[in-house]
Amino acid sequence: MRLAVTVLALLLIYSAATVAQTTQTDEQQIRALIAKYDAGQSQGMGTKDRIFWSGALKRPTVGSEKGEEVPSDRRLSERVPGSQRNKTTVVRIEVAKSGDLTYEFSNSEVSFDLKSSKRESLQNSTLRVWKKEAGEWKIAAQFSRPHYQEPAAPTK
Repeated sequence: MRLAVTVLALLLIYSAATVAQTTQTDEQQIRALIAKYDAGQSQGMGTKDRIFWSGALKRPTVGSEKGEEVPSDRRLSERVPGSQRNKTTVVRIEVAKSGDLTYEFSNSEVSFDLKSSKRESLQNSTLRVWKKEAGEWKIAAQFSRPHYQEPAAPTK
């Protein structure tokens, strides 16, 4: 009986340590992917049915759907392709006990070049849902929103 209790206790300790190590490894993988995303290397990072919404679009898009832009002098079509860079500060990453879903909440500074030769930047926050597919983490949903800025005072 004593041996059985000891073996059971050791198994529980080993299982808890394995889960903690896996969660830590998953979080490290997500952080590495965020760094790639920040560097503009996001190609293939989303699931085929990824949901995406940012302040630049009128409504969310799914998969390869092309979104309708919000009218603005900084709209996506006015940006130089490939010029966007993000500097992300992760606030929280939570890996589900199942090990196949994660959510991440982050703040970012987003900068990009406009075709008018201006360089723009804005602060935003992002909530991403990551899903593990065939052992790889992919973005299943992303909601990004610029921080509110007071309108500039009118000039006289």
